[in-house]
Amino acid sequence: MSKFVLLDRDGVINHRVVGGYVTLWSQFVFLPGVLDALRLLEQENHAVLIISNQAGVGKGLVAARELEEITRRFVQKVEEYGGRIHGVYYCPHRQEDNCGCRKPKPGLLLQAQKEHQFDFADTFLVGDSETDLLAAKNVGCPTIIISDRRTGNLDGLSYPPRAIVPDLYTAVQYMLGCRKSAD
Repeated sequence: MSKFVLLDRDGVINHRVVGGYVTLWSQFVFLPGVLDALRLLEQENHAVLIISNQAGVGKGLVAARELEEITRRFVQKVEEYGGRIHGVYYCPHRQEDNCGCRKPKPGLLLQAQKEHQFDFADTFLVGDSETDLLAAKNVGCPTIIISDRRTGNLDGLSYPPRAIVPDLYTAVQYMLGCRKSAD
């Protein structure tokens, strides 16, 4: 049986567009080491699910069909490198829409769990924001935060991550190490 890993997209898989959104494939740039990390997860029998707020759709900055095309192309590129994305879950709503699927609310995570039958307590969520931490807290999921900070002050967070790491590849090594020591 596969283990599952939940990944945010922007800031974890690809570079964030500062002050904006990825609206075209040409703006989608994989972060260093991501393709290797995703291949390693596939080799180690870990199913990757993307859980991401994509408010650019709700704000009219990117059409839903363009988001689908960006997703199709990034999933294809991951597969070309030996990785695999087992599911993609997006919230297209704006924050002011107050929907149940926009992180930190648990809607997307619950939908993914319902479709893939995994245990949140045994599933890492890797993100890059406090919103990701809160979403994980809402379902009891351990977290890893990607940050370019070498050290992090976790005292002020209501739900501190298990680790703060510089990139997805380091997060994957941490997860695999945790799982091997638990076996």
